[in-house]
Amino acid sequence: MTNFLDKVNQLNGEIKHPVVNKQVVEVNQIINQLDQQQILTSAPAKLGLLPDEVEEILEQVGQEQAAKIKVLNQLLNSMRQYLSIRYGIWSLPNLTTARLIKEQLHVNSALEIMAGNAYWSRALDTAQIGTIATDSLEWAKTSATGSQPAVNVVDLDAVQAIKRFVQVDLIICSWAPNFTKTDLLAVAAWKKYNPKSRLLFIGEKNGATNSPAFWQTIKLHHSAQLRRINQSFRSYDFINEQIFEIEHEI
Repeated sequence: MTNFLDKVNQLNGEIKHPVVNKQVVEVNQIINQLDQQQILTSAPAKLGLLPDEVEEILEQVGQEQAAKIKVLNQLLNSMRQYLSIRYGIWSLPNLTTARLIKEQLHVNSALEIMAGNAYWSRALDTAQIGTIATDSLEWAKTSATGSQPAVNVVDLDAVQAIKRFVQVDLIICSWAPNFTKTDLLAVAAWKKYNPKSRLLFIGEKNGATNSPAFWQTIKLHHSAQLRRINQSFRSYDFINEQIFEIEHEI
């Protein structure tokens, strides 16, 4: 997907339709900000064309453009995959959400575990939540993006990090892998070492993130505050990405 953006822009120039162009402009803006390691101000608009949108566009630009629109739509729906390959980002933070986390949850300090390239840490820092980014960094040894963190990342696995940084108000984890039980180990460490803090996981319930055992056993805390936060964090693709808070037991 190395020529992702070139191909998207080329097809947009050939199709010449305002609905398509609006989405391509959004893609360019996202990539331009990430190239500068900047955090988006707000969540991006939905990317990808629905079947009825495709039909409507084809009525206006001609059926001969069908193949190009199909390819472009596939690229738009692959945006998250491109961001993971190019920037090591699976979840796209925004400042509106980060500021709402501070305001609604009343937190001033945070620990990001399994941080990857730590764009959520950059967002929380920008929202004036003092944040420590941590990761075991095993993935970075084989990834071309492993040397491009948005902030300094401390080399600690999730349990070690929670045990060491017990003073934080918030622990946050974005896109925990769905093939290990590291997420459950992190919850257990939170309960043991810093249960007074809030614990947030960002991902897709029973889907792309976290272990099946996590979703089967963890109790989620539902609140008006979290609903307000999630209203600012709409997903830009077919993955139903949300922010989840783990229920306190104290």
